[in-house]
Amino acid sequence: MNRAASSIQALIFDFDGTLVDTMPLHFEAYRRVLAEVDIELSAADFYGSIGGNARETIPKFLRGRPCRLSSEEIHARKKAVVSELFQTRPIPVLETAQLLELFAGRFKTALASSGSRAGIEQVLRRLGWMEYFDAIVAGEDVSQGKPAPDLFLLAARKLSVEPHACLVFEDTEAGVAGARHAGMRVFDVRATTPSSRVPQRQ
Repeated sequence: MNRAASSIQALIFDFDGTLVDTMPLHFEAYRRVLAEVDIELSAADFYGSIGGNARETIPKFLRGRPCRLSSEEIHARKKAVVSELFQTRPIPVLETAQLLELFAGRFKTALASSGSRAGIEQVLRRLGWMEYFDAIVAGEDVSQGKPAPDLFLLAARKLSVEPHACLVFEDTEAGVAGARHAGMRVFDVRATTPSSRVPQRQ
C-alpha cells in the first residue's frame, strides 16, 4: 500500500448516484405531490436543481411559481410518497456499492447525503447495508447542503477522523466541490461506468 493510501483512515460515501440510483423515484414522488397543486415539475427542473437539501431545492423546483403548500409541507408529502415507492419499486444498485463489502472492517465508513434520514435508512435496511456504516449524516443534520462542506465535516467528526484523512466517493459537481472544500480527497465515480448495476442483496 502506498503512502497516500495508507494515510486514509475513513471512507465517506454519497448515496444517490454513488451507491444507488433512486433519483427517478424521488422525481416521481415530487412530480406527484406538485401535480396535486397544479404545478408541473419537469425532469429538467428536477435534475437541474438537485444536490442541496430539501429546503434549498424545493424553491428551485417551483421557479417562483405560487404554491399553496409551504416547502415543509411539500417535503413531508413527498417523503410519504417516496417511502411507498421505496417499498414497492426495485432499488438499482450501482457499481461503487461493491466497495462497501470489500472495505468492511478495514476503514471507518460514513454516508453523507443531502437526502432525508428516513428515506436513506429505509433503503439501507431494505438492501441490508446498515451494518456497513459507522455514521450516517443526512440533509436535516446541517444548515447547508452540498457544495458547502458541512455534511462531510460532520461525518468526519462523527467518525473522529481528521478531514485530510478521509476519502470521499461522489457523483456530482456539488458533491465533489463540497468534499474538496472540506479538505478531503475525492474519487469522482463518474469516471467509472455510470450505467452499471450490481445485484441487490436479499
